[in-house]
Amino acid sequence: MSFSDQKAFFQSIHPFCDLSGAVLEKAMQYAEIGFYPKEHALIALGAAPSALYLIIKGEVKVYSKEHELLRVYHANEGFDAEALIEGRSASSYVVTEDLICYELSRKGFMKLFDEQASFRKFYLMDVVERISYLKNRETSSDLGSFMIARVMDSYLHEPCIVDASTLVSRAIKKSVEMKSSSIVVRENGACGIVTDSDIKTALANETLDLSSTIGEMACFPIVAVEKEDFLFNVYLLLIQKNIKRVAVKDQGEIVGMLEQIDILSYFANHSRLATVKIEKAKNIETLREASQGYVNIVKKLHAQGVKARYIAKLISEINRKVFTRLFEMLLPETLREDCALIIMGSEGRGEQILRTDQDNGLIIRDGVDIKLYSEIMQKFTETLISFGYPACDGKIMVSNPYWCKSESDYKKEIIHWIEYPDMDSYMYFSIFFDARCVVGDKRLLEDLKHTILAHIDRGNDIYMARFAKLTTLFETPVGFFSTFLHRDRKIDLKKAGIFPIVQGIRSLSLAYSITALSTVERIKALKAKEIVDATMANELTEAFEILLYIRLEQQLRILAEDKKVGNAVDTDRMSKIQRDLLKDSLQIVEKFKKFIVRHFGLDNL
Repeated sequence: MSFSDQKAFFQSIHPFCDLSGAVLEKAMQYAEIGFYPKEHALIALGAAPSALYLIIKGEVKVYSKEHELLRVYHANEGFDAEALIEGRSASSYVVTEDLICYELSRKGFMKLFDEQASFRKFYLMDVVERISYLKNRETSSDLGSFMIARVMDSYLHEPCIVDASTLVSRAIKKSVEMKSSSIVVRENGACGIVTDSDIKTALANETLDLSSTIGEMACFPIVAVEKEDFLFNVYLLLIQKNIKRVAVKDQGEIVGMLEQIDILSYFANHSRLATVKIEKAKNIETLREASQGYVNIVKKLHAQGVKARYIAKLISEINRKVFTRLFEMLLPETLREDCALIIMGSEGRGEQILRTDQDNGLIIRDGVDIKLYSEIMQKFTETLISFGYPACDGKIMVSNPYWCKSESDYKKEIIHWIEYPDMDSYMYFSIFFDARCVVGDKRLLEDLKHTILAHIDRGNDIYMARFAKLTTLFETPVGFFSTFLHRDRKIDLKKAGIFPIVQGIRSLSLAYSITALSTVERIKALKAKEIVDATMANELTEAFEILLYIRLEQQLRILAEDKKVGNAVDTDRMSKIQRDLLKDSLQIVEKFKKFIVRHFGLDNL
């Protein structure tokens, strides 16, 4: 290996890639090549290593003092800096494939550690900090300009503010002079709004009375945000409220107006346009056209470095708009108030990005004829399939009578799931616990959620333990990167990491009556209740986001190849940084599973 090749090798490994060329060349003077045969005990438990090992070729496995496999190292990876710093190894290292490596002497390592701040910082990072570092290296650009932009970074229009007693004619004149598209109306300390559209509508309907007071026209309260809020969250608010502007407050006072066009200037996609088209669709065909193109939105946001869970929130809002509009097209208005269309599972949690399947149901008010809905719900499912929302293999769809029934029948089913549990019952219970009302009377779903919490509150510890045990249903392959264990180099991210986090957090949320739906919001609530500590909460959040990010990255690649999207990812197609991120995330998942086992006493089952 030439000197330039040696230098390139070192630069491919963190944190040597952050060192200047001159510093790296000096460090390489302390490195020698080592050769070790298979089954060689490289570092013994409790021993003080003499060097940092950087693998050129081969494999090394790491074991705990209980002989549990902790990690597998391959080419272009290094270890064990922690043992060099501490002066002893907390694990044992065994060569499992003939090893060729660079050995950076302890003297050379400590010289870099003492003199190079970035080098030292890397090895003193905790897991969350290291994941953040690797993510930044992978994206090479923060989180995307849109994600880090705040309201105060955007252009704010000077607000046109008048008292409620102001005549309509004078209020309009003031807004024209200020070139404002809205009028903020103050009345008894509260604020409302009159928009240009309100004035035009009143004029068209011949109800505009210029001699009346503006307060009579105003809509209270005005929707307001803080100047420190993130633009992305404001963008979601616009979609949810179906409005075009918000007031901006600073220390309780309105200091400006933020228009949707100002937020859209941060976007490199047409997601807002998509929602407008959905809302304005006049028939099923135009709605189908409006619902297409979401993949391009995902691609552009992903390319900007936006976190996968934020993309999921945005896509979930778009999906809900589609479901709502289709529901309104198919179901007569007289029937809508007596039912609730719900979405469940990952869609309910707002964590589904690419369309994998449908998980939906219909709750019908007691006393209302279910047959009035049956044919329409069949049409609803078939139409969604034609839109590109795949049918659920488990038939968890409104077209299935099991998921289209009265509130009382749902209540009986919930009690049956809890009192006579089997694998299907656990699955149905899990996805229903994540249910969200899309359109209709949301109180129908809220009443059923109360039924769930009431039955769990009765001290049903055995059910909770068995429900929580599903967290450990699939093995977390901490040794996945061993070529002996997985020669096809593929891993099911859902089973390996995403499901254990989702189910474990769902179990804790159920046990402590937490009503938040998304996994990250549930983690925050559990942290607030001190069920999980801050360190675990931060680690789980980072690991969850990394797993979603890696899955999305590969799903988009598979989609571009016109192949069926799933949860399996090919590690050979990952960058080294992605593999490092995956390893760290799987270790966090394994640690969390052990926490769940202890918390619910699963060893006693």
